[in-house]
Amino acid sequence: MKYSLSALLFVLVVSCGRRAQPYDFPSPVDTTDHPITEQVKRSYAFDAGRLTFDNQFDGARLNNLERLNDSTYVATILPENSPINPSPWYAMRIVSDRDRELTVRLAYPAGTRHRYFPKLSRDREAWIPVGSSRLTYNADSTGLSVRLAVEEGESYLAGQEIVSSRDVMDWMASFRQPYVRTEEVGRSTHGRPIPVMRLSAENRYAKRPMIVLFSRQHPPEVTGYLALQAFVEGIVDHPRIGEFLERYQLMIFPILNPDGVDMGHWRHTAGGIDSNRDWAYYHQPEARQVADYVVKKARQNEAQVILGMDFHSTWHDVYYTFDEDTPPSVLPEFKDAWLRGIEERIGDGFEVNESPGPVGRPTSSGWFKTQFNAEGITYEIGDDTDRDFVERKGKASANAMIDLLLDRD
Repeated sequence: MKYSLSALLFVLVVSCGRRAQPYDFPSPVDTTDHPITEQVKRSYAFDAGRLTFDNQFDGARLNNLERLNDSTYVATILPENSPINPSPWYAMRIVSDRDRELTVRLAYPAGTRHRYFPKLSRDREAWIPVGSSRLTYNADSTGLSVRLAVEEGESYLAGQEIVSSRDVMDWMASFRQPYVRTEEVGRSTHGRPIPVMRLSAENRYAKRPMIVLFSRQHPPEVTGYLALQAFVEGIVDHPRIGEFLERYQLMIFPILNPDGVDMGHWRHTAGGIDSNRDWAYYHQPEARQVADYVVKKARQNEAQVILGMDFHSTWHDVYYTFDEDTPPSVLPEFKDAWLRGIEERIGDGFEVNESPGPVGRPTSSGWFKTQFNAEGITYEIGDDTDRDFVERKGKASANAMIDLLLDRD
């Protein structure tokens, strides 16, 4: 798709207001409220209470549990509503009075394929993937059977590491640098905080070009959040951070869908929609408040938004960018040079996986482009990408960005 010059100029003019402007994307999506079914929070007890399963914690997903025989249990995992991306999220707590072997059969709705391979943790800090020899696909291919060696006490079984909205807030609070400021942008549908971290030397923002980072629009996409963490830590550890923050500022929104995260949703907000399709008309409070906040601050401080990145997870590592038919952004040569810089810093013959495309659906990357003519990039990390490499790549990406923008100046 090609833009006319007049259409692009219109977008840039209206974006000078203090509220985010609507935009008619080529592939519109209905993001008005869709009803959801909330899971019932409860505990399932067996053997006179000596073995229990429950979903009574933030991020849990367990809709029902039944005992099939002495050692096999069927866990029903349902989405918040439908239609929905078939990426079933599950997370449950198991408490046993002794070490025991048991099998948990994950049962999904018809037409749903398995995505997140199971991990086990005792403390929600260290997570161990369940070995492939202990996994068996269900006969109808709508779930997975997991044989577990459960130790005495408390254990957690989940598709990915469990990272709740409180965990994200705790991570944000760990930054003590004088140039880091944390604010609350607004509240979600269910009243959870939507936080932002702002980075700028001496907390001055006037006329400093702005870089905006998003994460956790889709609740189970934990590797994307881990990449954002590494990216931010790479920024604050960079030897030229002082120089960088004298010239640029950052806005970091590490959890845009706190309701979906804490409610254990497969993908959607409490309003029952995909948050990353709501960047045209902002029907959901999360997108509305974040979009207005960015636009308002940019206008107040006469600061140009030049770059936006949104961190996600998918089946493999990939950067979604805009193709050559899309008019250049305010950083016309940044993307290619940045991707080359990542390759150079990782080394060992590493090559980035880039997938360019047009502006189509109302996603965050399209919003950065249409609202500000900024460079918009969706930074995707594979579900099973080695966690050490996620960290290494995130920091390399941050280093490449800082060096490139400073050298560009």
